[in-house]
Amino acid sequence: MYWTDWGEIPKIERAGMDGTNRSMIIDKEIHWPNGLTLDYAQQKLYWADAKHNFIHRANMDGSNREVVVKGELPHPFALTLYEETLFWTDWNTHSIHSCRKQTGEDQQVVHSDIFSPMDIHVFSAKRQSILVSSPCSVQNGGCSHLCLLSPVEPFHQCACPTGVQLLPGNKTCRDGATHMLLLARRTDLRRISLDTPDFTDIILQVEDIRHAIAIDYDPVEGYVYWTDDDVKALRRSLLDGSDSQFVVTSQVNHPDGIAVDWIARNLYWTDTGTDRIEVTRLNGSMRKILISEDLDEPRAIVLDPRRWVHVLTQVSNSVYLCLLSGTCTGRTGARCLRSSVRTWTGVSVWFWSTRRSAGPTDSLWTTRSANCTGGDAKTDKIEVMNMDGSGRQVLVEDKLPHIFGFSLLGDFIYWTDWQRRSIERVNKRTAEREVIIDQLPDLMGLKAVSVHRASGTNACSELNGGCSHLCLFTPRGVICGCPIGLELVSDMKNCIVPEAFLLFSRHTDIRRISLETNNNNVAIPLTGVKEASALDFDVTDNRIYWTDITLKTISRAFMNGSALEHVVEFGLDYPEGMAVDWLGKNLYWADTGTNRIEVSKLDGQHRQVLVWKDLDSPRALALDPAEGYMYWTEWGGKPKIDRAAMDGTGRLTLVSDVGRANGLTIDYAERRLYWTDLDTTLIESSNMLGEEREVIADDLPHPFGLTQYQDYIYWTDWSQRSIERANKTSGQNRTVIQGHLDYVMDILVFHSSRQGGWNACAATNGHCSHLCLAVPISGFVCGCPAHFLLNGDNKTCSAPTSFLLFSQKTAINRMVMDEQQSPDIILPIHSLRNVRAIDYDPLDKQLYWIDSKQNVIRRATEDGNQSMTVVSSLLQGPGSGSGPGGSGLQIYDLSIDVFSRFIYWTSEVTNVINVTRTDGSRVGVVLRGEHDKPRAIVVNPERGYMYFTNLQERSPKIERAALDGTEREVLFFSGLGKPVALAIDNELGKLFWVDSDLRRIESSDLSGANRIVMADSNILQPVGLTVFGGHLYWIDKQQQMIERIDKNTREGRTKIQARIAYLSDIHAVHELDMREYSKHPCTWENGGCSHICIVKGDGTTRCSCPVHLVLLQDELSCGEPPTCSPDQFSCSSGEVDCIPHAWRCDGYPECDDSSDEQNCPVCSEEEFQCDSRQCVDMKLRCNGEKDCQDGTDERECEVRCPPDQFSCSNGRCIGKHKKCDHNTDCSDNSDEVGCYPTEEPPPPL
Repeated sequence: MYWTDWGEIPKIERAGMDGTNRSMIIDKEIHWPNGLTLDYAQQKLYWADAKHNFIHRANMDGSNREVVVKGELPHPFALTLYEETLFWTDWNTHSIHSCRKQTGEDQQVVHSDIFSPMDIHVFSAKRQSILVSSPCSVQNGGCSHLCLLSPVEPFHQCACPTGVQLLPGNKTCRDGATHMLLLARRTDLRRISLDTPDFTDIILQVEDIRHAIAIDYDPVEGYVYWTDDDVKALRRSLLDGSDSQFVVTSQVNHPDGIAVDWIARNLYWTDTGTDRIEVTRLNGSMRKILISEDLDEPRAIVLDPRRWVHVLTQVSNSVYLCLLSGTCTGRTGARCLRSSVRTWTGVSVWFWSTRRSAGPTDSLWTTRSANCTGGDAKTDKIEVMNMDGSGRQVLVEDKLPHIFGFSLLGDFIYWTDWQRRSIERVNKRTAEREVIIDQLPDLMGLKAVSVHRASGTNACSELNGGCSHLCLFTPRGVICGCPIGLELVSDMKNCIVPEAFLLFSRHTDIRRISLETNNNNVAIPLTGVKEASALDFDVTDNRIYWTDITLKTISRAFMNGSALEHVVEFGLDYPEGMAVDWLGKNLYWADTGTNRIEVSKLDGQHRQVLVWKDLDSPRALALDPAEGYMYWTEWGGKPKIDRAAMDGTGRLTLVSDVGRANGLTIDYAERRLYWTDLDTTLIESSNMLGEEREVIADDLPHPFGLTQYQDYIYWTDWSQRSIERANKTSGQNRTVIQGHLDYVMDILVFHSSRQGGWNACAATNGHCSHLCLAVPISGFVCGCPAHFLLNGDNKTCSAPTSFLLFSQKTAINRMVMDEQQSPDIILPIHSLRNVRAIDYDPLDKQLYWIDSKQNVIRRATEDGNQSMTVVSSLLQGPGSGSGPGGSGLQIYDLSIDVFSRFIYWTSEVTNVINVTRTDGSRVGVVLRGEHDKPRAIVVNPERGYMYFTNLQERSPKIERAALDGTEREVLFFSGLGKPVALAIDNELGKLFWVDSDLRRIESSDLSGANRIVMADSNILQPVGLTVFGGHLYWIDKQQQMIERIDKNTREGRTKIQARIAYLSDIHAVHELDMREYSKHPCTWENGGCSHICIVKGDGTTRCSCPVHLVLLQDELSCGEPPTCSPDQFSCSSGEVDCIPHAWRCDGYPECDDSSDEQNCPVCSEEEFQCDSRQCVDMKLRCNGEKDCQDGTDERECEVRCPPDQFSCSNGRCIGKHKKCDHNTDCSDNSDEVGCYPTEEPPPPL
């Protein structure tokens, strides 16, 4: 066989077809040897070189080299021949060519216009003629598998598939590999036979491997098992990749180590996300948590079920020796090793006979010793020690940059190295080292296995040890284990579903205890629990609910830990109390931080605040839905126990002379309340009215949680670190259920008797559209989500149409001015990073916001649905405001044009005003100037204008322009510090703004006239304002509050809400009048305009374009501007296309549409721009003389005359004695105004 090699030394080689007798036959004048073909008749070798552009030939041994074609081949690729003709493909000509094979003459194009011609062959029997019989043609040469021809005697060899040994006799192959390495790479699995010296890796044909980590093997059934951190699953397949299955997929966070118990048929794994070790049957059934405490990122795990142990490593510098039942030697495991272990990524165990000196042995485990071997990726060592941690010694410490996978088979230890990208092995006795594979990236775990050998036995191998579910082997014999949710009965063999059991929450987990054995303390497999507090359940749905104080969430999951979800995750502070309404399918909670009691459906929907007034640190909460009452405790200045109907009405204090009452629970059969008192350290009881109080237990160190079931009460004691029980009436027969439990927060008994009864909400939700709330007497009332209103049918609800929105850094809130409603709620919108500004579209009922952390404008409905990005640097085109290379928009403010469905927004990067449609498509830039810095913006599409602040250095302005950026005029350029927010009121025809530097709020007419100060005292850091109803509202970021004032009288200043951190914006939402909306000419099809529709004063429309387009002659559509010469200006529309640049901004419109006089450049920063666009020196501003031809340099001047002089309205200063002297000294007569209350002032002189 012959082949070309493009490597560092380009060449053509040949070898026997069995791979022997390899030799290099061509290595001179060769660079890119592409095509290669043989002339069997003349025994010639032909090849093409794409670098040197030739076709050569030689004898079969490389001698007698000749040129066939040279210099006329652009890029030859493949060659073939037939009889006297040579054919080849060419990449450059996209053709098939031919010539005479002897001389290269008679060149022809056989076929052309081939997109990418690659290989080529002539299909003919003559190319594969059988001239002589082959040694392999008769009975495959006697070979069981492959018969390979050879150029030397006996002219053939028998061969085996890769990795399979040839048996003595050299004819028959073994039935597959007997020893192999199983290798996990990030995105594939591979096997490497250890039976043959080539160590070739073969990929297992398994799909969708995302991030494989650890790998193991079951020699009984032949399945490979592995963990996948990206898919978050445990998987398996056969060695050939077939029968791929997902074994465990739920409640898997970051699966790492994996180990097969081939005797008991169990599968063990570690999870660094949940910090647990778990076990299932090999098919994924009967899952059980073995260890969930005192683990800090458990990693590698290895088993020896013959000796009942598994060894695991974890990141917290420890190696543990544990029983297969999950019980570690000592309380949490015998640390084989703790000191000086940094990051053991792999661990293995080997055993040997005390009667032999070398090699693995099959002798009984009782006569064997054992060693633990580990690889440390931090210290770069391979070490060995005895199983008790003694005898530790270094086996390898040279050139081990980053060990990851680690395994042992026979006399060899195998490992993967991330940095060297290699697989190596070392003899565990002689320390002789060998590289198996080099330069293979993304190496993860590996396992060295005997493919068909399953050694050892134990009591679990026969009839599963007599266990109904899991058989776990220990030194004491078999221990039967139960899957999550089942309990072991008294025969210690069979598992059943218990009738009742205790549930309790601690900071980092929720656990259950059998009421029968009292010692079956099992964690419910929940991920991500940080600080669990209140706990309850829904027996019909088999779900538990809990609050998390650190995460500030309320979550739920099924009793087996699956389907975990946050049902409430906004607006919580310290939700210390929580209870399930099992009849109405509602969830109630008390928040000590917000001082509210709230309700929602069990899935968190239709949330409503029930009690928010006069609450002082509400804590424990209990429900009696059959009677329609809820009960709670308060821990504030005057602790008490209160009651109200479950809709929050009819509030009544039941117990006032009490300490900090907790663990409030109800005995539904006997109709009594029970609670613990943290201050008096008692457990007390009363009837349902707080009367007939009795002390049940009074010698308790620190009682906390409490529940009741049948004849007993159960409580937790923080000092005793215990769960105890006693008779519910006498307090006698006290029993410790379980000890050594730190900070048990809540406790309850899971049993159907704790959730009995009936009310009208249990049937079809009381026919309520949202909430059905139980109440006494009438049975129920229908309730609505916060700020919704109950309709006249008393069944359905209507969403609010007018309200305030205000934003904080990571939240957007809704507020209503209704004393019957809780004033504000946080809207359930996810992924808010740094909200800068907000607006609302009342037509689609969509909320829009700028997130300055993500540099985007996003939108969503008020319930958080339909969330999407509307504006980002990726969605906007050239000139949209993105930075260099689209590096970021730094969006400052936004405003919605509800009629044209446009978003106007400003950018701090390119200092322009952009327009984007509400569907995210770009319109373009409408305002741009050399010195412009537009920031705050508000549009007034009812009148066709937009208002914006222009924060030019040393000369901030408030300006107005048409919605296309034309008709631009400066409203205010003096008396401004830093105007940061604008608001308009079309009802009054007013413009409002807030100035953060001057710390005041001002207003004017929409034209800029009648400027007045609305408020200027005790304002520290105003950042936003809006008009709602008859009031002007603003937010003060420094004082963390929202205030308002009467927009007409400037009186009645009131603090609306305080202690709101990180305030950023406020916006008023008004109900959209659909009649007025439909009358607006831009509502329907954007007024016929392709881009911008603007309403004119007479109620008609005009169409316009962004700055990069011009209005076409149909006056509806926008198109590319005409191509004018460099010294010309392009008119936006009209008959005239181009005018000389010298005519631009000369005060005389030459374009038909006057576009040559629009958006003219402003004067320099040292000059003042007159309204007539005349530029005068800034020093001449307000000097009492008209330097502008139109006198605008003397308008709105703040004149400061000396103390002994009077300031005229025109800016002139006169002596104070001339004021009211019956002589007009000011040219504007202002010195004589207001002087004569009973008579008219004299006319100007």
